Amino acid sequence: MQARITGTELKLLLACARWPQREADRLLIAELADRALDWGRFVALAKHHRIVPLVSRNAQAVLSEKGSAQTQAALAELKRYSGAGVMRSLRMLSELRRVVEAFRAAAVPVRVMKGFPLAQLVFGDIGLRSPGDLDLLIDSRQLVETDRVVRELGYTALFNPQRFTPRQLSFYRAHWKDVTYMNGELGNELDLHWRCFRNPHMPGNNLCSAGGAETVTFGGLTVETMARREGLLYLCVHGTLDGWIYLKALADVAAQVREMPEEELDSLADLAQKHDVLPELSGTLLLVRRFFAIDHWSERLLPESDRTVRRILRYVQQTLEARSFQASREEIPIGQTLRFELGLRRGFRYRMELVRRVLYRARMWEAIPLPDWLFWAYPLLSPVEWLMFRLRRRRIGRVED
Repeated sequence: MQARITGTELKLLLACARWPQREADRLLIAELADRALDWGRFVALAKHHRIVPLVSRNAQAVLSEKGSAQTQAALAELKRYSGAGVMRSLRMLSELRRVVEAFRAAAVPVRVMKGFPLAQLVFGDIGLRSPGDLDLLIDSRQLVETDRVVRELGYTALFNPQRFTPRQLSFYRAHWKDVTYMNGELGNELDLHWRCFRNPHMPGNNLCSAGGAETVTFGGLTVETMARREGLLYLCVHGTLDGWIYLKALADVAAQVREMPEEELDSLADLAQKHDVLPELSGTLLLVRRFFAIDHWSERLLPESDRTVRRILRYVQQTLEARSFQASREEIPIGQTLRFELGLRRGFRYRMELVRRVLYRARMWEAIPLPDWLFWAYPLLSPVEWLMFRLRRRRIGRVED
């Protein structure tokens, strides 16, 4: 069971998001663009799925002097939006340099996840990938120190690890995976990660630290990033947990495997088996084969009939088809997400961690401060905090109205 590719606009979007482009891709783009389609929806889909630069580049290469006035207007809008994205990428790259240099001055080792290193290694051009958050990987034991460095750079966060009690800090490091910061002046987020996934019992959590680090250079800035194959598997698991609701990450995966020889695909499947994430890799590549046209395959991948693979594809179908491929992450019911994750793995500790996600919420620690010797009581107070939070959100909504 996979998401249905319906509508010429979506088919054209997927053809324009293939990388590297082949002659068959260019012929398909030209053929689809000649059909009657809603160019406004095509542009909206490209923006929603955060793949405007790639779509714009490939559409321009085929259609720059063809088509109706509506076609050229859509291409012009994509080009303007893509140009603005390039300018933002340059500002974000400058900000990455500032952050990395501050960490180095504080003697804090850091790796850059996804983002600019991925754009450079996969596309050879940071302008072909829409800029997103800055994702950095740190040692959890340095959380308080890195928090101090980031705040001195002008960032703020919902949680302040420096104010956590010893019990709270220990719990947060053990059961969360990151802290998200916001720079009000630049309008960007910065995520400090200390492992790949929030659930410490989720297979693949050691992917972020496994393998040798790769280095990527941008002008005078050299950064470390995840090893390429481990980074690819991380994308597969991370995207699976998100239901691939935005196709940007799936396009990143497709760009890495479309030209991958079969023996290398076999090796990737073996590595996924070693980290116990073969279902996530198999489900991802089945989606890539359907959406982005890969011709080769590995017999070491799991079939679509596998229980876990089938569950993954069913969840992706639900997320992508919500609002006709234009649902936001916030629109996917939390209950639906929890049901999916509960069935993804059967281990007791894995499932208990999902229960802790509901019973222990870090936002409770400021709303209902308790001494460490009463930390065990937070699950009892969880319904009270949830009601307080909802009432507060409703009150804020009325004020904004």
